Amino acid sequence: MRVLSIFLIYIIATGSMTVVAQENDIGNDSPVFEEIIVTATRREAHVHSVPLSVHVITEEALARLGAASFTDYGRTVPGLTFTNFGVVREKQTIRGISTNTAGERNPTTAMYLDEVPLTNAGGLGGAYNPDPMLVDIERIEVLRGPQGTLFGASAMGGAIRSITHQPDLLQTAGFVGATVSSIKNGGPGYEINGMFNIPLNGGKAAIRAVGYRRDRDGFINNLTTGVKNANNDQVTGGRLSGTILLSDRVSLTGRIVYQDRESDATNLEDPDVAARTQSRIEEPNGDKWTNYNLVVNADFAWGNLVSSTSYLDRTIAADIDVSAFLTTFFEVDNPLTTENRDKVKEFVQEVRIVSKGDGRFNWLAGIFYQDQDERFNANFPSPGFDELTGGLASTFGPPDDLFVSRPVSTLEQVALYGELSYQFTDSLAFVAGLRWFDIDRDFESTSVGLFVPGSSAASGSARETDVTPKLSLSYAATEDLTLYGMAAKGFRSGGVNPLTTTGIPQCDADLAALGFSEFPISYDSDSLWSYELGAKSRWVGGRFQLNAALYHIDWSDIQTSKLLSCGVAFVENAGKAVSDGIEIEVVSRPTDSVDITVGASYNIAELEDDAPNLGGIAGDPIPGVPRLAANVGVSFYFSAFGGREAFIHGDYQHVGSSYSDFDRTIRVKLPGYDMVNLRVGLNTEHWSIALFIDNLLDDRGILTDINDPILGGHFVTATPPRTVGVSATWTY
Repeated sequence: MRVLSIFLIYIIATGSMTVVAQENDIGNDSPVFEEIIVTATRREAHVHSVPLSVHVITEEALARLGAASFTDYGRTVPGLTFTNFGVVREKQTIRGISTNTAGERNPTTAMYLDEVPLTNAGGLGGAYNPDPMLVDIERIEVLRGPQGTLFGASAMGGAIRSITHQPDLLQTAGFVGATVSSIKNGGPGYEINGMFNIPLNGGKAAIRAVGYRRDRDGFINNLTTGVKNANNDQVTGGRLSGTILLSDRVSLTGRIVYQDRESDATNLEDPDVAARTQSRIEEPNGDKWTNYNLVVNADFAWGNLVSSTSYLDRTIAADIDVSAFLTTFFEVDNPLTTENRDKVKEFVQEVRIVSKGDGRFNWLAGIFYQDQDERFNANFPSPGFDELTGGLASTFGPPDDLFVSRPVSTLEQVALYGELSYQFTDSLAFVAGLRWFDIDRDFESTSVGLFVPGSSAASGSARETDVTPKLSLSYAATEDLTLYGMAAKGFRSGGVNPLTTTGIPQCDADLAALGFSEFPISYDSDSLWSYELGAKSRWVGGRFQLNAALYHIDWSDIQTSKLLSCGVAFVENAGKAVSDGIEIEVVSRPTDSVDITVGASYNIAELEDDAPNLGGIAGDPIPGVPRLAANVGVSFYFSAFGGREAFIHGDYQHVGSSYSDFDRTIRVKLPGYDMVNLRVGLNTEHWSIALFIDNLLDDRGILTDINDPILGGHFVTATPPRTVGVSATWTY
């Protein structure tokens, strides 16, 4: 009913404003929207003609939203949901492909920065995608549905691609921006950023530099440490890019990206105490990564060749308070922390060739190589534990350290992929794609401590080979109406269980009850098939655009996590799930002074088979995935202060209710919530300034509600409180 109401409001508003369409020509220069070019199919194409569900957020749209990171735009994309435990713990879910509200060992949504895949940088401990700051971004493409053929592992639910501005060979340009804000229950925050582009050698080369620093105050007080606003968020980073024309046909672009993000605490709140408070020991965390990328573009008469060479160095630090474990098992009131350090070094080489021409037959072919080395250090320090227990920790391992684990994993992947397209008629086109991959994993793990009396060492290797096909058929009924159907397979690679344990009766009994004779060292890939029907249409001379997609997803061999009663978790392949849904997007410019966007998604994602390890039975909804989500955005442009362009932008986002877990003994229903944001600004030739209020109504939407008496106790995460600020940008 909410979706129907939104569309009725939209139709009434559109009809009213269309009557006065000629009353005001202030604002956007064009009466219709500019054509948006995307590379979602690895070739440039108008988004209206691409036969898959793509949501594009342009640079202008990011500015209207005041978006600096993923959470600032995530709720505006139909079919995209997320949870946020704080720095290093942001999880993206597309079309309900998820198994819990916390992060999975391997993400189900791929994250790209231009040509570089960032997703595969995790596995043992880094289960979350990096979140690049959105400075000097040309557009963001959210590709919904499995993208395994062109974008590989972890693009099961879809892929999110941040496309940056490339060095400009023709003109010197730049900007400097600053934002000052204040968050309710917290203190002031700020952000400064800038870009400078300079051509060199008579337009044969160029350099583009981007830098930024953000410091947002927290809004959760820690009652244990006495620190106020503990969950701060500090980001420092930048990009340096250079392009050289080697000839009229060949260019070389090199880029270095660096980002360091830190926080003194997580976003966990203790609802049993009070909202916006936590009673936890210190939980500092951070995500530091550097990426080196070299791209060669060669333009030939028959096609384009792209070679991307990338090296990623990422270090994740995450401390988690698990003091409740000592109370549960040892009846000892003492601090206990898991100190996790995940270091990943990853080399990726990709080469593809894309045909071009006006013929009926087109193709693309590529090769992908990945070499990843990951070293995960886990410690469970508890200062004073030996004194309280008569030296119990020292008996099995280091003093006052209950568990030490040093797993090392290497992954080598080779993949070949290609697509063939054929234009049967001027209106009817067929695309067939296929990706073959071969993944080799080697791993070894050494553990010592209370969980592994004496010590535990394990090693092994695993190999997987498979194919992921894609088929699509599109029909351009008119220039303004495209219909398409698609069937595609997606996958994510398997991995290693880093925390192994043997010899503890409680653990062994749990494993035996699950059918395991020993601790499972590794787990396999899981995969899904998606079937989709979609339509993309434009009306009233392009002033009104309507896109819709209907899909069904079958997901099998799901990578699911099981927490044993002894406190050790592992991942195994178990269970099946289905996800059915519909997505609708409307973009309209009823007058030259008004832009309206409306989006909605309805998704039913649930288990198809019983999953005893999750405590779930067939028909249980996927945790953290609301059935209904909707958003409305309105921008109004008008003249002010001597003919300068002023604007008012407001957006409303509704996220429906969902469940926190599969297990009926601990799950709760997460209530739906609403967000209203407002932005008022003025644009001149060189300056833009805006006043904004995020979460205008100060709604405290609950993102997660987890009751884990073994490791963490009861906690929730919630949307940030009302934030007020002003931003300004000078462009030259």
